[in-house]
Amino acid sequence: MPLRIYSLLGALLPLIFSAAGASAATPCAGLRGRSIAGAQIVSATMVVPSPAWLARQHAPPVRDAICRAFVRVDTTIGYELWMPARARWNRRLLGAGVGGSAGTYNFRELAIGVDRGFAVASTDTGHLASDAHWMLNAAAAQNYAYLAVHRMTVTAKAVVRAYYGEEPGRAYFTGCSGGGREGLKELQRFPSDYDGILAGAPGPNMPLLSVRHMLTGLWQQRSGVTITDADWRLVQRQAIRVCDKLDGLADGVIEDPRRCHVNLDELSCHGPRTTSCLSPAKLALVKRIVGPIRDRNGRIYDSGLYPGVRSRPGPPPALVAQLFGDGAHHDPNWNPTSFDPAADLAAVYREQPELRADQADVGAFARRGGKLILYQGWMDPSVIAQQTLDYFERVVASSGGAADAARFARLYMVPGMYHCRGGNSTDRFGGEAGSVADDPRHDALSALIAWREHGQAPAALIAARVAGGRVVRTRPLCPFPQSAAYRGGNPDSAASFACVGPAGGTK
Repeated sequence: MPLRIYSLLGALLPLIFSAAGASAATPCAGLRGRSIAGAQIVSATMVVPSPAWLARQHAPPVRDAICRAFVRVDTTIGYELWMPARARWNRRLLGAGVGGSAGTYNFRELAIGVDRGFAVASTDTGHLASDAHWMLNAAAAQNYAYLAVHRMTVTAKAVVRAYYGEEPGRAYFTGCSGGGREGLKELQRFPSDYDGILAGAPGPNMPLLSVRHMLTGLWQQRSGVTITDADWRLVQRQAIRVCDKLDGLADGVIEDPRRCHVNLDELSCHGPRTTSCLSPAKLALVKRIVGPIRDRNGRIYDSGLYPGVRSRPGPPPALVAQLFGDGAHHDPNWNPTSFDPAADLAAVYREQPELRADQADVGAFARRGGKLILYQGWMDPSVIAQQTLDYFERVVASSGGAADAARFARLYMVPGMYHCRGGNSTDRFGGEAGSVADDPRHDALSALIAWREHGQAPAALIAARVAGGRVVRTRPLCPFPQSAAYRGGNPDSAASFACVGPAGGTK
């Protein structure tokens, strides 16, 4: 079926259902075997998911019985749809993105979302994780790039209506990494699918990002030099020593690494210094990795890594090699050592154009009232912060400036945070790491809902760091370009900080 028909179907289904009025609800078991809106419901069972099974999926417990449905679209796209009891349903659909090469489901968000009252859907994007060369299949590549989430969303709304007897009142999407990219594709290509999107570390230009990962992996292989975790900790400590106090507090966290410069030569082993330093070969490799990426003609592809950001260790990641071998060259035997940045990036752009999620004009999404919250860790080694910053600033420019963009979009940069979570950061704010309270001040998804449904634009989010099962630190996450500055008091309390603008004025 042509894509334009899918898009038309997605736009018309809510209108058709609205015109038809509410219909009778269907028992969970009654969904099994039905075909709804082009989707086949393979199974539907009332269950209380086993805590042990959920733990193996890195998901928290689900307290009450749910209707767990497995749905297929076009025989290739699979998705899980978890629906709470009617009395607990909040009349919303939540789409849950999947990172990496996908091929599985986001059970963590399925469990969290259904326990909060959402009907939650998550797709394998049209292939299984065990499929070694799925990107050689044009349909699978298209589903992964953008189509599977859209097809899931359109049909899940119809299945939810069949189960409850009414259409979801609102739909939201959450995802990080590849899941964040899926969220961007949704608002760019299918702006009517979701009312609000929470996207973390989205890697708007995945092919360009993959050039960096491919080259840094190859450089480490070819050099014969191993940069250990201990070596990277030296690099990070040097950055913290130079940059940490710029926000007014020495706490082991760099608030904004753009504001400082680090001289890595100070880490060089020389003379009697033979420990807690880098050998000439290691220092040269580290400087090459953190510097701007260039091709053989000197063309610069990015601006390098911010102070304190480390690189992924080892050879090129499997997904990156697959992208260039299977996706660009359609060759399962492609040799990564033949990689050429200019030629291979051009090949990916040509063969897999939908892997880019960097369309800055998102006016259609904004005009229908859609809201976007982006978040990004400053210390992310997998999706470098520059990409998310660059994309957001282009969205601002395309929207007519900061004031116009602020009506529908917010970006939260998270000091010290690695990829989606972790690092020396306060990462509990409703992103990948979850939150300590489901309210708009502490939880980004709740803030997104309050913004879309009640016009309460989010300001600072109160993020927490949890250790040993308890909150040990809270900090404000400020909407970019603001950042948090220490004002005195308990350094582990968000109340001791204020959000300040680029020039230092309190906001």
